[in-house]
Amino acid sequence: MEHFLVYMLKSALCLATFYVFYRWLLSGETFHRLNRLTLLGICLLSWVLPSLEVATDGAMGISRAVWALEDMLLAEWNQHEMQEDVPWDMGTFYVLGVLFLLVRYLYSLGRMFFLLQHCKIKKQTDSIRLFLYPENIAPFSWMRIIVMSEKDWEDDRVTIFAHEYAHIRKGHSWDLLLVDVCLLLQWFNPAVWWLKKDLKAIHEYEADEYVIRQGIHAKEYQLLLIKKAVGTRLYSMANSLNHSSLKKRITMMIKKKSNPWARLKYLYVLPLATVSVIAFARSEVSNRLKEISEVKVNDLALNAKAVETKSVKNFSESQENQPLVLVDGIRKRVSELRTIHPETIESMYIWKGEEAIKQYGEAGRLGVIEIKLKKGGL
Repeated sequence: MEHFLVYMLKSALCLATFYVFYRWLLSGETFHRLNRLTLLGICLLSWVLPSLEVATDGAMGISRAVWALEDMLLAEWNQHEMQEDVPWDMGTFYVLGVLFLLVRYLYSLGRMFFLLQHCKIKKQTDSIRLFLYPENIAPFSWMRIIVMSEKDWEDDRVTIFAHEYAHIRKGHSWDLLLVDVCLLLQWFNPAVWWLKKDLKAIHEYEADEYVIRQGIHAKEYQLLLIKKAVGTRLYSMANSLNHSSLKKRITMMIKKKSNPWARLKYLYVLPLATVSVIAFARSEVSNRLKEISEVKVNDLALNAKAVETKSVKNFSESQENQPLVLVDGIRKRVSELRTIHPETIESMYIWKGEEAIKQYGEAGRLGVIEIKLKKGGL
């Protein structure tokens, strides 16, 4: 669980960083489709990039900082797990948050299906089903379902149907499903909540644009939005006619289209993705070190022996032909790694190639294994 939580923190950091730049550079542009794809891409990148632990010969400053933070978090969580008097840990707290949101989502879904049981099916085709509710309700759509009140059907059926049909035609419910999964797993990340809010606003901008293109007069449509603004939105996973800020929607309708050259700003994703890959990169020897730190107590001796065999292959057992091993600053043999209990290790680093020589001079030409023990541990 500890390693999964570290992965989730990396993912949350990626999402927050990409989203902050999106808000700064792109949120005011009228490229609604590009903005929508960018927000969805941010969600996907936040899952992919932290899993790309690219092996490198050396280590850059940013990647060393990430390793140090990761090791510190793992050591802290492991220490709490070993204390039997701690009834709550980060894993339990995280799972409770996930379960709470999952129950809330299922409850919202259940309410919607309960409401559908009290509706009349007005129109049904292979692709869309229209439900009419006898009482007053804010129109909404979900997947291939449109729901509106009987009064709305009598008064404004053409405009409302066009708006909700636009949500279905553009697949907005699938967008929300993807973001809801991201939100479920990153519920602790404020950026993902803001991202969902922005995405739903973009859905409304796209639907508004579609309605006006169908020949419906913009002023009449805006008056309808004002009239419907007092309605109540019931379902967080559905698209609703009165969902987002009315002022922003009307402003976006009359706003001058963005300069086509502004599309170049969307390339901001490339340098940020590169920095993320570098930050999460691991040196080849550091990956082997990570394997040592994750083994069970009874496997440590076997792994230490494997490290020793691999390190000194084609060399003699002399200290000069082995990697430099430092335990709390004291030089040791590779074979002595087997005597170290994993629970006594506070942090471990391995340097290789030019980076090792840069840090330790000629003594590090075969690589350096640097281990720091907890107080009083060996």
